[in-house]
Amino acid sequence: MTAPKIILFAGQRVNAEDQPGPFPASLEAAAQAAIRSHLEGAGPLIGYASATAGGDILFGEAVVALGGKLNIHIPCERQDFIDQYVAPAGHAWVERFERLCARAATFNVNCEERLLGDPTLIRFNNQVLQGLARLEAEAVGTTAHLLLLWSPSAVAELGSPADFMDHWPELDRLSIIDLDELGGSEAAASPAELDPLASDLGISPRAIRAILFADIATYTNFRDDEIPLLFDLLGEAQQMVEDACRPPLLINTWGDAIHAAAETAHDLADYAAALSHAVAEIDPARYGLARAPRFRIALHAGPVFIGLHPMTGRSMIFGHHVNRAARIEPVALPGQIFASQHFVALLRAEIDERLYEAAMTGTPYSPRYAVEYHGSVELPKRFGREAIYRVIDLSRAALPGDVERPSVSDQSVPPSLHATIRNDVAEIEVLARKVDAFCQGHGLGPDIAHAVNLSLDELITNTISYGYDDGEAHWIEVGLRLGGGVLTVHVSDDAAPYDPRETPAPDLEAELDERAIGGLGVHLVREMMDRIDYERRNGRNEVRLTKVVGERT
Repeated sequence: MTAPKIILFAGQRVNAEDQPGPFPASLEAAAQAAIRSHLEGAGPLIGYASATAGGDILFGEAVVALGGKLNIHIPCERQDFIDQYVAPAGHAWVERFERLCARAATFNVNCEERLLGDPTLIRFNNQVLQGLARLEAEAVGTTAHLLLLWSPSAVAELGSPADFMDHWPELDRLSIIDLDELGGSEAAASPAELDPLASDLGISPRAIRAILFADIATYTNFRDDEIPLLFDLLGEAQQMVEDACRPPLLINTWGDAIHAAAETAHDLADYAAALSHAVAEIDPARYGLARAPRFRIALHAGPVFIGLHPMTGRSMIFGHHVNRAARIEPVALPGQIFASQHFVALLRAEIDERLYEAAMTGTPYSPRYAVEYHGSVELPKRFGREAIYRVIDLSRAALPGDVERPSVSDQSVPPSLHATIRNDVAEIEVLARKVDAFCQGHGLGPDIAHAVNLSLDELITNTISYGYDDGEAHWIEVGLRLGGGVLTVHVSDDAAPYDPRETPAPDLEAELDERAIGGLGVHLVREMMDRIDYERRNGRNEVRLTKVVGERT
C-alpha cells in the first residue's frame, strides 16, 4: 500500500478587483496549471491549506479534483474571513470558496474571535497547519512537503507565503511556484524583507503564546492543618523545577492553581513535565503527609492579548485562548499532561525544526516528547468540544530502554504507534482498534493485525487479572514500530514481576480445569509471534514481541 503524499500549501492572494499586485487575474490559469502539475502523479493526496482567494482555493480545487483529502484551516470566524480574504477578489471567488468548503474533508476555525485585521492570527493559523500536516505524515509513515505559490516581489508580512517559508526548516521538502516567472518577468525582483511594522512587537496587540493551567486534583483531600505542609513540599518542588527548565515568561498562582505562559510550546512542555515529575519524586512522608499531591495539567496555544493588569501592575495575558486553556484543565487526568490540538501542532513543528537544525550541525538530538490522541472532549461552561492529546515525556516514559526515537533522515520516519491504557479490560478493545488502523495504514494484512491483537489481548488480560492487588488505577504502555521488514511490539507495566517466557508449555491433552493459568494464552503468543523478550527494569515488566512481516510498499 502506497502511503499518501502530505502536501502543505501557502499561496499568494489574487489581486483585489481592478487593483495592482503580484497576482493579477490574468495569471490564474497559469498558476492553476502549475499547481496541478505539482500534484499529478503523486499518488494518494492529503492537502492542508487555508482558503484565501487565489492560490489557496486553486490548490484546494486541485486536491479535490484529483480525489485527495483536503483539510481547510482558517484563522478567524467564517464571515470575517470571507469579507477580508475572499470577497475583495470578487463574488465568483466567494462562490468558489463556498463550494470548496463543502467538498473539503475537514473545515476548521482556529480562532473564534474576529480577525480585526491582525496578521498574528494568520501566522498562528499557518503554524497550526504546519504542525497538523507533520502529525498526519508521522501517523501514516511519511513526511510532509510544503508547496508555495509565491511572488518574490510581494510585500512580506506576518502570515504571508514568505513568512511561511522562513519558518519551514527542510528546504529539501520545499517546492516553489514563482508567480513572477509565470508572468514572464525577465528578472524577478529581490525577495522583500518581512515588514518590521507587522512583527509581534509592532502594531499587533497580540502575541502567540503557549498557555498552561494546572491545579492539584487531590487538593480537597488535604486537611486544613496539612495545607502548610503541602506548601512546604511544593516549595521543594519549585526548586527542582527551576533547576530543570527555563522559567515561563509569565506565571501566576492562586491557592493550588497555576497559570503560566511561554513563547514556545516546547518551553512550556518542559515546565509542565518538570512540575509533574518534581511533585511525583518527593516523598510526602518527609513533610508529614500521608498522600502526595497530583497536578492536573492542561496546555493550549493561541494568539492572546498581552499587557499589564490595571490593578496589580503585573504582566498578564487575556483573550479567548486563555479562557479555552482554563476550560481544558478540568478534563485533564490527575498526574497527566493534557494538551489541545493547537498546542500539539505547534509542539510538533518545533520538534521537527530542532531535528533539522541538529542534522545540519551534526549535533545529536532525540525528541523529548510524543503525543497520544485522547479523544474529542466536551469542555465545561459551553466551550464546545476540543481534540485532546496526552503529552508523553519520553525521557521519563515507562517504555523499554531500547525503544528507538525518531531521527533525522532523508527517508521516511519508521512508522510507529504509542498507546496507553488503564488496567481495565474494556480498554483492550480500544487498543485493538488502534492496532487495526496502524496495520491497515501500513500495508500489514489482517492476519498480522490479528496476531498482534491476540498476543496483546492475552498478555494484557493476564496482567490486569493477576498483576495488581491494590485496586488502584495503573497505566500500561504499548508501542509498535515497523522497520526493516520487522514489526516490534513493546508492552510495559508496573504490575507484579512476570516473565511470560517462564510459563511452561501447556499440556494440550489435559482437561481445561487442570491446565496452568495463562499457559494456553502464552502458548498462543509464542505461536503467533517470532520472538518474545523480557526484562524487569525500574520496577516494571518490559516485554518485547517480534514479528517478521517482510518489506512493505
